[in-house]
Amino acid sequence: MKYILKFALWLLGLNLYAQTANLNIELLKNKISELTIHELENSKAPSLQIAISLKDSLIFNEAFGLADIENNVAATSKTKYRTASVSKLWTATVAMMLVDKGLLNLDEPIQNYCPDFPKKEHIITTRQLLTHTSGIRSYIDLEEELKNAKNSQDSLDINNRYRQEMLGEFTRYTEIIKALDNFKNDPLIFEPGTDWHYSSQAYRVLACVLEGASNLTYQQLTKQYIFEPTSMNNTFEDDAWAIIPNRASGYRIQRGKPIRRADMRDVSENLPAGGHLTTALDLILFANSFLNEQYFLSDKIKLMSTNYIKDIENNSEKIPLWRYAIPNKENYGYGIMIFPSEDTKRFGHTGRQAGGSAILVMIPEKELSIATLTNVKGWNGYISFTKKIEEIISQM
Repeated sequence: MKYILKFALWLLGLNLYAQTANLNIELLKNKISELTIHELENSKAPSLQIAISLKDSLIFNEAFGLADIENNVAATSKTKYRTASVSKLWTATVAMMLVDKGLLNLDEPIQNYCPDFPKKEHIITTRQLLTHTSGIRSYIDLEEELKNAKNSQDSLDINNRYRQEMLGEFTRYTEIIKALDNFKNDPLIFEPGTDWHYSSQAYRVLACVLEGASNLTYQQLTKQYIFEPTSMNNTFEDDAWAIIPNRASGYRIQRGKPIRRADMRDVSENLPAGGHLTTALDLILFANSFLNEQYFLSDKIKLMSTNYIKDIENNSEKIPLWRYAIPNKENYGYGIMIFPSEDTKRFGHTGRQAGGSAILVMIPEKELSIATLTNVKGWNGYISFTKKIEEIISQM
């Protein structure tokens, strides 16, 4: 109840910082608006929605471009976009909350909580699911797998598995465990804990673990632990069948080709790893509550936002900037990506999915959070655009 009251007061005082701090809000808005219009023109993205929080106060919450190109519908701050993998932040946060409550042990076998996932030749732990070190596969690369087929039966098996996976992308799931059927019997791609491989499928299993640990559904967990306490009233499951007001239409851009509608995709199978609709403001509400330790204390935040693959820290080779926009072993903790920085820590998550791209960046030392959403797959401005916004704020 105290969190609800605190956020109600926060919402009432959104303009407090603008009134008291030495910051020219109008000039700031103009500069960010100019930057965004320039980004839309260069990237050909249909729209961008941006929200920014500084010192717990909302200093920017605007949308630009079109939420629906065909019907000429302008994007607004209420337009709802696909989160894609940004949803992993919520799933990981719920996991750590259950750890805090003594309901979940990160190092026990996952079958203790999720018996629907078959035992493998090696034990898998929840910690490994969180850090993408479980060995559970990701999406099937049909062409690559067929290259490794030893005979016609192998090719047939691979094609059958691929067809099953494709069917899952057009199926409406209402239960987490049903979505596990498309991959749960597949072999691990490496022994858990010995390598790193980004896997949304592992986060689907993680949701099953959370349900077993709490005796609540994943939907109940996120609503009770994340969305309701932080007044995230514009975050919902991305139900392909439902009528959801202000839902953005999805598109795709590819270099040298005209913009087109997004690939058809029902993302309900991927709910714990990227199956929500949200607004930039709701992402900021989450960021503020996360950084203010309203979910758990700073030790958990530090753990989640520290690169899990420790030996990477000794790698002197410079990592290309673009790689930080993609989850990889150089930049991943527990459901959190660590972004490039020369002065202070930046973390959050990016997301890319049919019809949407998203990024949330949290910068604790500056008490700054930036959320950007768009209704297109193919937008590559995750890091560069966010850094430019940060530079504008730093120069004000």
